[in-house]
Parts: sequence; structure tokens; C-alpha cells
Amino acid sequence: MSRDPYAGVRHALTIIPLIQSHQGMTLDELSERTGLSEERIREELTSLVMMCGVPPYSPNNYVSLWIENGRVYIRFADQFERPVRLVVAEALALLMALRRLDVREHPYRDAVRGLREKIRAALSPEAKSELERAERTFRVGAKAAGGRITQLRAAMSHCRELRITYWSAHRAATSERTIQPYGMTEFGGDWYVVAHDSRRNKVITFRVDRIREAELLDSEYEIPLDFDVQKWSDASDFTPSPGRQSARVLFRGMGARYARDELPRRDVTELADGAVLARVPVRSDVLFLEWLLQYGTDAEVLEPPELREKVAEACRRILDAYDQPSPTA
Repeated sequence: MSRDPYAGVRHALTIIPLIQSHQGMTLDELSERTGLSEERIREELTSLVMMCGVPPYSPNNYVSLWIENGRVYIRFADQFERPVRLVVAEALALLMALRRLDVREHPYRDAVRGLREKIRAALSPEAKSELERAERTFRVGAKAAGGRITQLRAAMSHCRELRITYWSAHRAATSERTIQPYGMTEFGGDWYVVAHDSRRNKVITFRVDRIREAELLDSEYEIPLDFDVQKWSDASDFTPSPGRQSARVLFRGMGARYARDELPRRDVTELADGAVLARVPVRSDVLFLEWLLQYGTDAEVLEPPELREKVAEACRRILDAYDQPSPTA
């Protein structure tokens, strides 16, 4: 078999229509039209059939391909004879899956785009409107974040506020707040919810795996009609804004474990000796120092130089304090 991952698909798209339109054509004729040997055609037909079916169904519940007296025949299951009617959830799942293929360069990119348009065209006006709203509030990425995403989707579906306990990696502390989830997006391998935050009174992103607790409230809200989650997929939404600095920190030991588990993957580089080099946003020098010192010798600021000097000065003050005589009662 060819190592080309698209070879089987190309052959299937060639062989199936030929057999369907020329039922009973001989293997010689099929070989001449496709340029494949008879042995290769037999292999392709066998592998093609085994690609069909969903347990507990067997492949022939969908497509039957067989060779009889040197002639090839194909028969499709009865359910393929009637037009497909998709509910919104099914159409959304297909469109989201196809969107990932649409952005990649491959031989069938145009076909994928055409299929997406056909799915949309098959929907009723009401279903199209509902689908457009769903697409504006959910963006598919490479990795999910467990049951928390289910809670967030439920909140968005019913437009009900969430009370969350959120852990901030930069402050090394948790806080409670009420959010109005507008949409979800993936960036750098991590999931984020775009939501209006009651504490800051603005729309910001929260990393989903840092939401420690979530409670669905009775209070309702409206997702703005002009909200589009695609506008929140740019790297600038997840990096320090102008005027904010970031630090390059070398983590070892327990600090390295923290960096692997809590920091965005795009900001982490694992070194051969088990240490981790990470970029950490600095919102406030004071808060950053309070957070960093908890790791002791397991965290070392490499740059910027001025921040490294501030860490050194803080360490000197701590040492000086311990060198002082103990106060009397």
C-alpha cells in the first residue's frame, strides 16, 4: 500500500463512482480506467469496506462491495437513498470538524469548503440562524478541558451567569467572581472562555483549567449580537499588553512541575536536565515577587535585568531580617 495518506481517499473517490455508474464492470476495465493493478484494486476494495461502519454495525450495513466472476458490484444501505436531514447539533459538529480541515493545506481543501457550503444549504432558515449563533460562541481547537467545558457550554446555551472560583497563576491566589460566558476558544493547546467579568467590569479571557469551582446561577444575561469568538483567537489576546512586561524564569524541582502543569504550553520550554524555562507575564512587581519567592531556590529570574535585581534585593532584605536579633517579648 502507498505511504501517501491521501492515496486511499483518492482511490476511493475514483473507484466508487466508477463502480456505481458501471455496475458489473470487469476488473480489467476498472484496472484500465484507474491505472491500478487488479491486485491493488482488490486490496483497495477490502480496505475501503473496512473503513465503513460504526459499532455495533458491521461495514456491510453501510456499503457492500463484492467481486463476482471477475465483475465488481456496489450497493449502498437504504438509509442513503433518502435525503439527509441534520439537526443543528449534528450540522455544527460536522462544520466544526471540517473547519479544521479547511485551514490546512491538502489536496481536498476545495472539496471540504464545498461540503461545508452544502451542509449550510441543506438547513432551514431557522436552523441556519441558530447555527450561526452557535458558531459565534464556540471555536474548536486541538484539545478539550474536561467537564468544565460542559458547564460553560450549558451556561452559554441558557444564558445564565456562573459564579466561579478562579486561580491566578500570576498572583498564586484564588478569587471568586461572577462571569457571563460569551464564547470559548483554544490557543496554544489550552482552552479559554471569553466572558464578562463582574469584578473588572469588562470582557476578558479565563483559562478553563484554572477554574477551580463553578456554580450555575439563576440570573440571566444576553450575549451581544455583535460578539464573534473568532476575533479572540489572535495571539495578542493571550500575551501581555503594551506597557506590561514579562519575565524569563528558570524553574527547577517543584517549580518545574508547576510550570509544566499551570503555564501555557507556548510559554514553556523543557530542558534536558528536567528544568523548565518559561515566560511569565508580570502585572505588578510586588505581586510577582510575592508569587515567585514561594518557590525559593526552585525559581530563578533570568531577565529582564532590572527585575532580576529586584528579586536579588528582596532576597537580601529577607536575609538581613533573619540576621537581626530576635525581638524581646
